Amino acid sequence: LFTGIRGVGKTTIARILAKSLNCSDPKKNCSNDMCNNCTQISESRHIDVLEIDAASKTGVDDVRDLIEFSRYGPTSSKFKIFIIDEVHMLSKQAFNALLKTLEEPPEYLKFIFATTEVNKIPITVLSRCQRFDLMRIDFDELLKFLKKVTLLEKKNLDDDILKLIVKMSEGSVRDSLSLLDRIFLSEKDDGNKLDLKSVQEIFGYFDKSYLLDLISELLNGNE
Repeated sequence: LFTGIRGVGKTTIARILAKSLNCSDPKKNCSNDMCNNCTQISESRHIDVLEIDAASKTGVDDVRDLIEFSRYGPTSSKFKIFIIDEVHMLSKQAFNALLKTLEEPPEYLKFIFATTEVNKIPITVLSRCQRFDLMRIDFDELLKFLKKVTLLEKKNLDDDILKLIVKMSEGSVRDSLSLLDRIFLSEKDDGNKLDLKSVQEIFGYFDKSYLLDLISELLNGNE
């Protein structure tokens, strides 16, 4: 079970784990030259790796179909793997139907869960999982990543703008990329760079220090 806020890599890590389990040549480094299994998993077309969005398949009938499908062993790899994204969206009846399979799964079957709201998962399911809490991305790491993206996109943005994006994204890579896209779309055609004030207006952002100053003045009785 991978849990954490949105945009910290839960589903991506789930796919990497699926690749490591089903890699046709584990001794080989598949980071550059991927084997056939790893390629198919990356392209979401591997017959033994099924990725399910629990937000759209919440019912007990969907889980029963999944369990029925799990009775058959893998066809072209070592394991049959189910990646269930946003697993907390499953209904109570669906979790109950899944419980027995989670408790005594066949040797060839692996479940990988991802969720943003771990508190909504029944404790009976949690107790049967290896849980990994993914932390928010460190400020400096996220800033370094955004600098790399802007370089690849051949854009030139001030560090202050990138730092503002990192601050607003609150440790989420996906949020930071969405905010960066808004900046790219808002760039002027005349070639002039956006300044920090313009970016703050685009985001509707104001520095909270102004609010603290205002409260301080009110407490001091100043108008």
